[in-house]
Formats: sequence, structure tokens, C-alpha cells
Amino acid sequence: MTKTRLAAALSLALLVAPSSEAAKYTVVELPVADEGQNSFPSAINQDGNVTVNVNSPFNIPIDLDLLDFESETLVNLLTDVQAASNGDFNSVDYQLLLALIDSADGSQTSQQIASRISFLASENETDYITGFDQLTDFSNEFSIATNTNVRDINNSGMAVGSGEGFYNKVDYTFEDGDDVTFIVHEFGTRGFVSLGNTIVDLPPPETIAGGFSDAFGINESNQVVGYGSTSFLTDTLETAIESCEDEELVDDDDPDTTDFPARGDVPIESCISSVVSTFSSSVTSYAQLRGLIWQLDDQGNLLDTKELGLLFEPEAEDTTVYSSQAIAINDNGIAVGISNGEYTESDVTVIRNYGVIFDGDEIINLTPDPERIVARTSNTISTAQDINNDNLVVGYQVKSVNGTNRTKFYVYDMNLSELTFPDDFFLGSSSVALDINNNGQVVGYGDIDASLTGRRTEGFIYDHQTQEFSGLQGLIDCDSPYKIVQANSINDNGEIVATARYQGPSKDAMGEVVLDSAGSEIIVDLVTAVKLVPIVGGEIEACDVPDEVNRDRQGANLSWILGLGLLVLGFRRRNTI
Repeated sequence: MTKTRLAAALSLALLVAPSSEAAKYTVVELPVADEGQNSFPSAINQDGNVTVNVNSPFNIPIDLDLLDFESETLVNLLTDVQAASNGDFNSVDYQLLLALIDSADGSQTSQQIASRISFLASENETDYITGFDQLTDFSNEFSIATNTNVRDINNSGMAVGSGEGFYNKVDYTFEDGDDVTFIVHEFGTRGFVSLGNTIVDLPPPETIAGGFSDAFGINESNQVVGYGSTSFLTDTLETAIESCEDEELVDDDDPDTTDFPARGDVPIESCISSVVSTFSSSVTSYAQLRGLIWQLDDQGNLLDTKELGLLFEPEAEDTTVYSSQAIAINDNGIAVGISNGEYTESDVTVIRNYGVIFDGDEIINLTPDPERIVARTSNTISTAQDINNDNLVVGYQVKSVNGTNRTKFYVYDMNLSELTFPDDFFLGSSSVALDINNNGQVVGYGDIDASLTGRRTEGFIYDHQTQEFSGLQGLIDCDSPYKIVQANSINDNGEIVATARYQGPSKDAMGEVVLDSAGSEIIVDLVTAVKLVPIVGGEIEACDVPDEVNRDRQGANLSWILGLGLLVLGFRRRNTI
């Protein structure tokens, strides 16, 4: 589903093109602004193709068959019931219907709508990454019903991420004669690979109740890393599925009532979907989770699944849920990520999360000796976010700075067994490294002020060879409307995809610009995916630093949006267990 916008791209190029080479990077906004309210990039490959996640997508198709336009609720709420019942929505009625549908999220009798979808973007066009979404039965459009989260892409164009299982319709007649349509799905969240129009399912080793899996990274050998359900703690879910499928009637010894199977007066699909939802909402209550490596061939066929371990070996009788995750993998087949590990002090042992390297069957703890005060107060000691082909690993470690826990980005050289913490914005800044290319250039983000609340962030680039650290805002044109708040990924050409804050017009659920009573655009703070392209011969421009702290503006503070972006991207892939 390609959407080419050459005119928009030309206008955008004129908007962001530098008037001179008084900058190190040109900022190019990716053409995803028409897809949803805010966009967050996750990865870039050598061709400059970028994976992007979009929140609050525009123009979600509404299934008229699931709405009762003769109901008192709709008759009283809608401004034009007749037009709406024919699918001819005005902006007010469209948003009212979406709000009603959204309020019934999770119900098996209501349409499901996605809050987050994914795209593959270049500078001129976008392609919808469907995940497990499908075309609707009422239009020739995708349903936009399942949330997706795409995280990485290799140079062959294989993008990886995770998505919800598609919601199917099941028509059913109750015993009392009433007809109803159930909205059900077969699994909750599962990893996938997207290759053109092909979606490859990445199942976990254990798939009871649909199982659970998530994919975070891919290398040039088509090895995909992530994690998933590897064993179940009890047979509760298996028993529940069997009960759903059992057609034998349960006699309640009451001749005046109708006997039903154990699932009750609902279709099998509804019963199984309920079990799936129960499992999906609390995966760690039911299943062990381990890092996984899926091997695919060049056509996208799944060849093998390898299970990764933990930093320690639990006792055989231990039924506690432990987790490990593989987040990235280089072309040498070495993966990095996170694992539960033990921390012992005064004969008391607790579980903490550590950044690790998965090298064959060996698991290397990058931070085996955390600061005591950190280990006492933080569940996460460190993470490993990426590894390049020179076996340089980047991530962050939690450190105590002036009595406060702060994340500090690091570079670990496997060849030298050397862990270094480069200087970042300032001593008390929390910094996170998200990606490293094969030239040793690291990108991430960190705090740029020391206020106790609402700490602003800025994307950075660090050159491991020259040991030079730079905030990216100072490397772009002074007149750029964009504030680079995160640097998410960098390719070997030095092109960076970043998350930028800017001020733009508010849009409604149809993607139309919202006007105030005077007919003027309502300007709000927005977040968008941008690409920073190096300027050959470019130089840093001396900019006057504006005072942003108390500036007046319309729209809400963006801290919650950026926080949601981090949740969506999982620190580009994922960083907590």
C-alpha cells in the first residue's frame, strides 16, 4: 500500500533545505505525517529505508455492520445518523463513533482499532507494514485493527517486529434466538518478519493459547533475535483450551434449562479468544520467557529456532518466571540483550536485569559487579542495545550520581574485554545508547538540563574512534524548526534517523487540520520521524540558544508523548523484562 507524495516531498525539501552549508546535517522529515498524530523511527538500513511506528493512525475504516444506527445512543449522539449509516461521515460523527468503539476496547462484540501501526519509509514514500492485519470484508482496505511495533531492518529489506493476531468475525445465534457477531483472535502478540508483501510468522517454542513472541533485531544472514514463551508453569491454559473445544454437554440436572458445553452458550472461537486474552494480559504469570534466534532463508522461510539461556541455572523445583531477551545480532552471529541474573549481598539473593552477550552457548555478563547502592534500589543494572561487526557493544548501565540513579551509556569492546563510559552532556545527565554502526559511530539520547522534573532530552552522536561526543541539535541548521530529542539508529553512510519535536497544526481523526473559532490553525507540539543526512564539507553554525523553558505555546507538554514513544520502540527495540 504505497503512498507516493512527490509534491509534498518537494515542498518539504524546500522547507528543510539549508540555505548554506553552515551545518553538519540536513534534516529531512519522513513522509509519515499523513498517517497519524505522532511518529517514532526505529531503524535505518544502508539504502536509507527507515522503519517507523505511528501512534493514533488517521482514517481508520469503521465497520458499519457492527453498529446499530437505530439505537437510542447513536440517534442522540450523531449529527447526521442517515449519512453515517451509509458510511458518509462528517468529522464530528466520525470521531464520536471512533470514541465509542475505542471505549469498548477488548469487548468481543465491538470492532477493534489499533493505536499503533508501522511503516517502511523512504524520503518520498511510505509502505504500510501490515503485520498480521488483513483486508476487511466490508471494503478493500486493511482493517487497522491490530497494533504493530516494527524495530529493525536489514539491507535486504527484511523488517522485524511484533504484532497482535488478526481479529476475525464469528456469527453466532444464542439459544434465545438472538444473533450476534463475535470479534475474536487466535493469539495475542507474536514476532514477524515483513518482506515486501509477505509476512513471516515467528512462533515461540510453546504456543499454548497462541503463545507469545517478540522480534527486535535482524542481521544480514537473516538471523532474527527476540524472545518468547518456552515453557508453561502449569497446565491451566491447556486445560482451559481443552474445555473450550469440548462439545460434551454439561447436565445441570434441571429439566427446565438448556444444557451447554463447559464453555457455555458461546462459540468455541470466543472461548479460546478469552483464554488468549487472559494469557496475553499476564504472560509472566503463566510462561517462562527466553531469548530466541530464528533463522530464515533469503525467501523468508523459517528454518530453525534456537533458545537462549539465562545468566544462572534455576533449581529444578523453582517455578519462578525468569526471562532473557536478545535485542540485536551482528553478522558474526553474536547477539546482545538482557537477562535475569542473581545479585547476592549478606547472604540475600535477589534477581536483577543485566546487559549480556549471547556468544554461541556462552552468556557474558557485561556488568557483573554493579554498585551496591544501585543493586539495592534498581531492578535493572544494565542493558545491551546493539552490537556491530567489530564486536563493539553499546547500551547503558545504571550508576549512582550524587545519590541519584542515572543511566550512563557505554561502549564495550569484546576483543579487549574493555568497558568504557564516554563523557555525555553533563555529570548528572542520564544517557542511553541505542545503536552503533560499523564505523564505530554511536547514537542515542540524554538529558540536557538538570531540572528535577520535565528533564529535556537531546539526541547525540559519539565517535568511538575519535572519542568525540556531540549533541545533534548543534549540528543542524540554526533555523531548523525541529528539536532532535532522540537519535534512534545510524547506518554506515552516517545517516541518522531521529525523533524530533516541532510545532505544527493539530489534526482530527480524519487527518484534517483543526481550526479555531476564528478559522486559524491550532498549533500544538508534535513528534515526528526525521532523517539526518550528512552534508559534505558542512560546518557547525554558531547559533543563538533560545530560552525555551517558559515559552508560551498551545498544546500539551510532550513528555508523555515521548515516554509513549520509548514504550512503543522499547528503547529502539526493548530494554526491560
